[in-house]
Amino acid sequence: MTHRCTSQHRDSQTLTELTRKCDLRQLGLDPHNITQVDHIHEKHGGRVYRISCGNTSFVLKCFPDPAQADEVRCYALLQHHGVPTLPVHGQADNAILLEDLAVSPSWRPAAEPDVESPKVGRALAQWYRTLHAAGREILAAPDGPPPFLGREIDALDPAVVLDIGQKLGLAANPVWRLAADSVGRLVHAMRSLPETLNYNDFHWTNLALSRHRTQPLRAIVYDYHLLGIGVPYSDWRNVIGSLGKRAKAAFIEAYGPVDEREALLDAPLSILFGLAVAVQRPHLPEWAKDLLPAVQSGRLEADFRRALDTL
Repeated sequence: MTHRCTSQHRDSQTLTELTRKCDLRQLGLDPHNITQVDHIHEKHGGRVYRISCGNTSFVLKCFPDPAQADEVRCYALLQHHGVPTLPVHGQADNAILLEDLAVSPSWRPAAEPDVESPKVGRALAQWYRTLHAAGREILAAPDGPPPFLGREIDALDPAVVLDIGQKLGLAANPVWRLAADSVGRLVHAMRSLPETLNYNDFHWTNLALSRHRTQPLRAIVYDYHLLGIGVPYSDWRNVIGSLGKRAKAAFIEAYGPVDEREALLDAPLSILFGLAVAVQRPHLPEWAKDLLPAVQSGRLEADFRRALDTL
């Protein structure tokens, strides 16, 4: 299907740039019918545009290098297994055409106050339960999961752990030797637990909510560049850390019980992974500074010892 529009005012330079990187006709877009192209931002190997056709607009994610277009494949995988995503209006090998939340009749972008709402907490729990159920199905398939899905914890090894201490200027802390000596055993223990798909990156800026007030609120979490494999608790912990008190309580109740073994192993490994990512940046991100007290107070060492006691 070709998406039609009538006005002929458009940014020809941006449109020309876009047509060199993406087959618009494969997405159902006729370049002659595009009225405006706005380059929103560029990150995670892709470029994001707003494509206007008269009174209609779409969000286009284009990956100039098809090898980096894993998010396109993630959308197809999730939709195939019944996980709600933003409506997809077209798909190519290296691009995907999505509903524009700014004009969508069905969905709206979340705002920061939404993280205080119990309704949002319950809707999020439903989305994550659906994701995790689909993930178990995908991992149980005879061919296993698609190769573009990885595990965050597989990035951790003794050399990575010791490098964290060096780059943070905290190499003298004994936690790094304990962590280096035991991280392999903890990763192996975590991988022996039942796994599923992990979203890995929850924040209200990646959340869409249904507009219809007469129906139970629905939620869609989007942007799948970090979608991977892990235990359900990893997502659970990631979500409750971003919700207000009442929304968090509603999410916990609606999601249901979590495995204490996952929690004990996740505690030290999630901090290590966060720091491993952070020390690769030119400057330590603000979110990573919240992890430093766990190192300096001895909590990370205590978390390692509690996790080792479970083995």
